[in-house]
Amino acid sequence: MKKLIKNILILFAILLLCSLAIKLFLPFFWGDSTQATKFEYYKKNSNNFNAVYLGGSLEYRHLDPAIIDSIAQKNNIDLRSFNLGIDGHGIVQQMSDLDGLLKIKNSNLKYIFLSISSDPYFYPNNMHTAKWIAWQDIPSTYRAVKTVATLNDGFKKRAKYFYYYGLTWLESIFKIGIMTDVMNYELTKNKSDNSYVGKQKNGFYPYDYEEYHLFMEYKWQDTMLLESRKIYENDKGKRDSLTASVVRAFENYKPSDQPNKAMVNLLMDAYKKCAKKGIQVYFMLPPRARTDYSLLLPVFKSMPANTKLEFADPRKYPKYYDVQFGYNFHHLNYKGAKILSTDFGNQLVQLMKTE
Repeated sequence: MKKLIKNILILFAILLLCSLAIKLFLPFFWGDSTQATKFEYYKKNSNNFNAVYLGGSLEYRHLDPAIIDSIAQKNNIDLRSFNLGIDGHGIVQQMSDLDGLLKIKNSNLKYIFLSISSDPYFYPNNMHTAKWIAWQDIPSTYRAVKTVATLNDGFKKRAKYFYYYGLTWLESIFKIGIMTDVMNYELTKNKSDNSYVGKQKNGFYPYDYEEYHLFMEYKWQDTMLLESRKIYENDKGKRDSLTASVVRAFENYKPSDQPNKAMVNLLMDAYKKCAKKGIQVYFMLPPRARTDYSLLLPVFKSMPANTKLEFADPRKYPKYYDVQFGYNFHHLNYKGAKILSTDFGNQLVQLMKTE
């Protein structure tokens, strides 16, 4: 029995060392073809940009750097931005994206825009995929578990996500079930489709383009995208209900509302980390978030003065919730994205001039 245990421990150690050796040669984004395409392009061209947007689909599909840069430059502000938002990236993964971004040499980087649009939950459909496993490590798992623990949900739901993150970390450590994906990445990393860098090579790719391209990482994502659009166009009741819930969150907000401390700490740690490098961080509160604005709004309000860009309140911005500018329940179409990008540029210019 002792010999068996010893052999198991030796095998365990060998697997761990092999996995860690493989990790040294893999970038953190290797498991997501879209993210790999965008980050690889940014790495090769980083000196052309002095600003980066990080977040999920609410940034990737909604913020057009060409429009925002143009408005800034017309106001004598040097802004050359790149959109590094990636579908599905919530607050925890956004912090890992920031860590990866700051490791890329770019002496021109002056501005980073972080999104406040999500909690640490995620689609369980992503479990056991290379896209979900690849980026997770001890810091990211710690951030996730610590933040999940502070949410006002039942213990059963929180425990389920503790398990999800813990299991995924083990899968990442030992590359369980994804060695074929590792090999495919190494063999095809120089042959990727660059469509997701966008037509103007600035990282922006609206869902209108996606509908005619449809080459997401997993087929269920393509199916869900098309189905969600059909339902959105035909279900007025659900559209109105979602907008009404956002209105209630803003109406019920009080300055005395206590923000989620773990989320505030994550964002402020990022702010201070960037400040040490001479990089100014701005925080965005976008429209149509899936996460309850009752959670997001107090967190957003607690960010430093002159760093906040808000576009989520339907009372001020009803156009962002108008069906003619929507792609599906939680995303704008290209027309809506152009309007949001224009408003973003104008609000950013006012903020910078105030500073």
